[in-house]
Amino acid sequence: MPANILFLHAERYQWHNDDPDYDGLSILRKFRFSYLQEKGYLNLRCVWVLGCPNEIRPFKDAVKPAHTQAHAGHFYKQAFEELFPGRDVPKAVGVSCCAQFAATKEKILEQPVEYYERIRDWLLKAPLEDSISGRIVEYSWHSKTPTATIVLTVC
Repeated sequence: MPANILFLHAERYQWHNDDPDYDGLSILRKFRFSYLQEKGYLNLRCVWVLGCPNEIRPFKDAVKPAHTQAHAGHFYKQAFEELFPGRDVPKAVGVSCCAQFAATKEKILEQPVEYYERIRDWLLKAPLEDSISGRIVEYSWHSKTPTATIVLTVC
């Protein structure tokens, strides 16, 4: 495993890239590996608006309104309890989405392989659309577990 790992979408131009031209190359040119080494994990989404809105409110969103389409918030509470047994479900989740992040080898290895296998297995078996299950994990990887701060996703 390399010392630093960046998880990015394959295409150079993606709406996930917070660059005026959506260009992933400019983001990579500005990336500072020294900062990653200091922090261990970095979300590569740096939106132009300050702060992250509370996108998901697990206790409020758990009930799907009859007039709207389901989104990740409707399933987040149950999924979080399955993914992170024994942890308190957050009251609100506000973090940039989309599977683009960087992590150090040390940060990844803080968790045993079984931790990642549980998440992978949940993704494979979850009775949800991929867009929903993937979004749930995207909104969870920043959460701190007793020994780590990241969750790797299968995208």
